[in-house]
Amino acid sequence: MTTHTPRFGLNLVFQSSTAQTIEEAKRAADVGFDVVLVPDHLGFQSPFPLLVAIADAVPSVRVSNLVINAALYRPALLARDLATVDSASGGRLDIGLGSGYVEQDFTGSGVPFPSARQRVDLLTEHVATIRELLSSPDYAPAPVQSPPPIMVAGIGDRLLSMAAQNVDIVAIAAQGAESELAERVEYVKSQAGTRFDQIELAFSFFQSNIDGSAPDLTLLKMLSPDSSEEDLLNSVTLLHGSVEQSAERISALREQYGITYFTLNYGPGTPWSSLEKLIAAAK
Repeated sequence: MTTHTPRFGLNLVFQSSTAQTIEEAKRAADVGFDVVLVPDHLGFQSPFPLLVAIADAVPSVRVSNLVINAALYRPALLARDLATVDSASGGRLDIGLGSGYVEQDFTGSGVPFPSARQRVDLLTEHVATIRELLSSPDYAPAPVQSPPPIMVAGIGDRLLSMAAQNVDIVAIAAQGAESELAERVEYVKSQAGTRFDQIELAFSFFQSNIDGSAPDLTLLKMLSPDSSEEDLLNSVTLLHGSVEQSAERISALREQYGITYFTLNYGPGTPWSSLEKLIAAAK
């Protein structure tokens, strides 16, 4: 597999205002993050204007989404918005797409909630259309990157198979034990075939408590309300321990599975000073 330079993204999931989110993006750049990401859910700020504002205020980082709820958009309209963000950011956009999993995002938008299979089909259509349109030299509005890198995040067989065959970055949304992550990486490898060397593998720590006395499981409980506390403590998507332990864990995931792009959700439990030490140690 091609060796990708390790990089780190911070997902700004707690948003009180645009001004506060931009200040957090600036801090993320100051402590060494390479990418600033924002989510796409009802009740959050609109992702595209926010990415443009972040890119304008923080010229040293790339911007992305973790992830755009693709099934809520029409592919051609989404391509237009993404091209606009890439142009406004000077070519610093990583396109982040997902199939959507929060039913309330659909019902609250007045859109029927498709089945899991239908959502993957819609995501597949988006990937193909966005790549085709934003690769065209005649496309307007023109992006700077032609096209911007496309990341798809998910966990199921059909989604990961499609991603392995079509996108630049595959983000594996494993939530169970580390063995689940290992199996999903092998599945992506089997589906990608000869193009596996071209793929950047990504993984997200949904909850991080670095240098904390005890892990805060609030976000994980929201994600998996039926899981036991023991299961949550053993979840691969929980990053907990000292800075040194956390950096060693990231290094181990990189060495064992070839993951080079790590994202963390920013929230209570980890001070900026610890994040800065972690990035310096893990790179």
